[in-house]
Amino acid sequence: MSITFTVIRLSVATAVFLASLLTVVPAPVNFLWKLSIVVLEAGYWLVVPCILLALWCFGSGTYGKISGLLFLCSAILLASPLIRAWQSAYRLEREYHRGFGKRIPESTSFHRTRILSWKDLLLGIQFPAVKPQRRVYSHHEGDSLEMNFYAARRPSAPCIVIIHGGGWDGGDREQLPALNSYFASLGYAVASLDYRLAPEHRYPAPVQDVRDALTFLHTHATDMNIDASRIILLGRSAGGQIALQAAYTLKDPSIKGVISFYGPADMVFGYSLPGNPWLLDSRKLMEQYLGGSYMQHPQAYHASSPVEALNSTSPPTLLLHGHRDVLVSYQHTVHMEMAMSRRDIPHFTVDLPWATHGYDYVFSGPGSQIGLYFMERFLSEVSK
Repeated sequence: MSITFTVIRLSVATAVFLASLLTVVPAPVNFLWKLSIVVLEAGYWLVVPCILLALWCFGSGTYGKISGLLFLCSAILLASPLIRAWQSAYRLEREYHRGFGKRIPESTSFHRTRILSWKDLLLGIQFPAVKPQRRVYSHHEGDSLEMNFYAARRPSAPCIVIIHGGGWDGGDREQLPALNSYFASLGYAVASLDYRLAPEHRYPAPVQDVRDALTFLHTHATDMNIDASRIILLGRSAGGQIALQAAYTLKDPSIKGVISFYGPADMVFGYSLPGNPWLLDSRKLMEQYLGGSYMQHPQAYHASSPVEALNSTSPPTLLLHGHRDVLVSYQHTVHMEMAMSRRDIPHFTVDLPWATHGYDYVFSGPGSQIGLYFMERFLSEVSK
């Protein structure tokens, strides 16, 4: 066997092994965080190829054995997130039905009858695509704010309002259209919003934009074929903070529930203990959003914290968060859980021990499947 081939084989084995280490080692830089999403949520695709390559390599000399060992270790590491997902799935299902989920009628039918499906892992989650309509819902200083509206396939449908992530200074309503289509295929109307971004616009501008969107939905409920008295807010990352804050401060009785994907819920905590700046300069983002540092504007940090906005009338809340989130600490969700428990607010946390920030970008991955399972049940309960 040529030296060139041996070097290439060893290099490939090393590269795969280093990538698989992201299943146990936090990503130190932004590029590796993005790679870690793929490794953690879709790395199972490489398990069988790695085992076959390991068996092939073991029979060809010292360097072959080293390559084989690297491939075998990679296979074990790449399989570990899926194993942990199966373990978490059964634990979460028991916890949900003992608590919040016990109120869901036995007769309720769901698209997802299994919390994890091998078929969906291998073939993808199948559902009919729904094409959105573009609607202008508000005007500010000459600029128009738009939503992508996914019409429901049933009359007088509940409406899910989607608030995108992006660090309060980026992102748009086009984010994760698969999730929007999926909900629309289940019979929910979906309105995915643009909102005013930092640093040009500061808190509470995005929350006010959500309020304007709700006003628009109420005004046009008939022609949009929605039941505007049954609205659920859903936000991702920075959008999670906006969704939670809107749900808790707008005092709108039409908001029946709120869902947050790894949203920063305690802005004071987030500023005091920022994450790795090589991954994300979270302090800079918060200063842009809130007008300065905590020392300059402490009241803004307290006022924008969902954990402090909670009250006895806050709507039911579903939180989804990975323990290995390297951008928004899982402690934000811990703080929220404690605050909601003290106020006896109906809530549930889909905590994913292996998952990182943005895990749901892999739509058919184990994290997304588990999340969809519980979101279907939560939506069914709060939108009755």
